[in-house]
Amino acid sequence: MLSQSEIDALLAGAIEIEQNDGDANINLANLIDQAAEAVERTPHARRKIQAYNFWSPDRFSKEQMRAVELVHEDLTERLMTSLPTFLRTNVRPRLVHTEQGRFHDFLKDFAENTLFHMIMLAPLPGQTVMTFSPNISVMILEQRLGGRIEGASPERPLTDIDQALLRGMVEHMLTDIKESWGKVVVVEPALEDSTTNQHWVQMILGNEKVMLLTFEISLSNITGTMSLFIPFSMLKPIANVLNPHIWITGRKEPLKDPEMRKQAMRNLHNVRLPIRVVLGNAQISLNEVMDLQEGDVIRLDSTIRDHLVIQVADNDRFTGQVGRVNNHMAVQITGVIRDGEKIIG
Repeated sequence: MLSQSEIDALLAGAIEIEQNDGDANINLANLIDQAAEAVERTPHARRKIQAYNFWSPDRFSKEQMRAVELVHEDLTERLMTSLPTFLRTNVRPRLVHTEQGRFHDFLKDFAENTLFHMIMLAPLPGQTVMTFSPNISVMILEQRLGGRIEGASPERPLTDIDQALLRGMVEHMLTDIKESWGKVVVVEPALEDSTTNQHWVQMILGNEKVMLLTFEISLSNITGTMSLFIPFSMLKPIANVLNPHIWITGRKEPLKDPEMRKQAMRNLHNVRLPIRVVLGNAQISLNEVMDLQEGDVIRLDSTIRDHLVIQVADNDRFTGQVGRVNNHMAVQITGVIRDGEKIIG
């Protein structure tokens, strides 16, 4: 083992070693310098340095991926409740795999008759893509049509009716998607388009970086997959809130100003509402109406002892009895009307 002084001397080139064949001594410092010059003269040995933008990385961070996974794990629990009522059979979805890569690399693995659903999550930019494996699509069609398709092949082309039925199930899932994302950001999902044209889908997403979420779906003793592609450009505006902590604690609602609420209540208290007292009702024929003359009396279906209906803003709210206060007609409230029932005190 070399001492510190020997190490310093070696680095300074003061130590020389002898070759085995008895030639002149070799200076280690010169060997190091010659090796460095050789590397500089060799183009292929140079490292290619690429600029890296830490504010806009090309990959999802582990925290972002975990946050997205939590959102869709919550989605599977919601779908486990909502899909059985829609398909009239047990459905068990489960998130089994997440991966990130270029969309065109994933697109090559899908069959030509795969139906792609383009879903928008407004106000986030871009579109997500959802697909189902052929065997699951066939089982969904069987459940929607109320029977089994004997001898049907998963590889058969989807008809217009088939595509419409599959779109209906995706539209049914939009509410669950909205509620799952609700803890992170407020979105309004909408099914923009459904197509089997892979060229059209590739033209929309192209070579974009996406996150792939693969769900295992068990339906009527058949196990298949559902794939969901989320572009990185869609998640970039909410990158600062994509972490597991925010998902677990929930999205913070805007704080309400108590003074503003008091002012709003004071303004509401000053709003004027019309009040009407319904004295009674009567039914007469059109001929009787045309024969009415000045001084005729129309008999109502109520008596002076009846509790009349008092309307506030055209809604039945109270009951009361007619009377007189000084020289003015008046009505005394005798009860409250709740849910269409009179509660007389």
